[in-house]
Amino acid sequence: MKMLGKGIERMNGRYQMWLNYDNDKKKLQFPVLPEDIKVTIKDKPVSVSLETVGEVIHKTKRDAMVISFSCFFPASYGSYCAIPESKFLPAKTYHQAMLERIDMDEPCHFVLVAPTLPVNIYAIITGYTFKEDGGDPGTIQYSLELKEFRSVTVRTIKNPHKKASVSSGSNRKNQKKKKSSKSKMDKYTVKKGDCLWNIARKYYGEGKQYTKILKANKTVLNQAAKKRGYSNCRDGRLIFPGTVIKIP
Repeated sequence: MKMLGKGIERMNGRYQMWLNYDNDKKKLQFPVLPEDIKVTIKDKPVSVSLETVGEVIHKTKRDAMVISFSCFFPASYGSYCAIPESKFLPAKTYHQAMLERIDMDEPCHFVLVAPTLPVNIYAIITGYTFKEDGGDPGTIQYSLELKEFRSVTVRTIKNPHKKASVSSGSNRKNQKKKKSSKSKMDKYTVKKGDCLWNIARKYYGEGKQYTKILKANKTVLNQAAKKRGYSNCRDGRLIFPGTVIKIP
């Protein structure tokens, strides 16, 4: 469990928080930053009982990240706001935007711009509660919970006992054509503001196909991340302009 942003600084735009969707075409910048952002990451140990050894515990992949915080959409602009007054919207507009994001089929893009502990993930809204206090009419108090979205890749295993069928001459030609077409992958140069989800939407028509691109380019993406001081590309969440990737 980690805590981010205790007494988050609101000056000079060093901290920003966004909840976008539709390939970041529809953007929502939070007008006020919460005092605390709670990020929960749990490991998922598995316990196995062995007759001769006893209980053995080993780690598997972690659970999805959960982010939660409470804040408010103010009725009027003030010094507590983290955005310019020219971009300030009525509280009900922010509230309506949150309801739209709850109803959408695809995950949102949550971005916390912070110097020390930035967050950049796709997530589903799993909780949104709100109220309006009588002492502050027009201001909407809310609590938000987001859960990290991770698509599932199912591995196909061929049956080794299955007999191979004899292909005709035409079938063999078709197979050769398929192999040659697969070997010729498109190349794409990453631009500022890109993410694998958006690139997958461009080439495949749906963002959840980004795992194909990640699998084909993980080595290249990790190398680009290491050049910039990171240990790895964080499963494709860190990509950098100028990186040339293959589109399988």
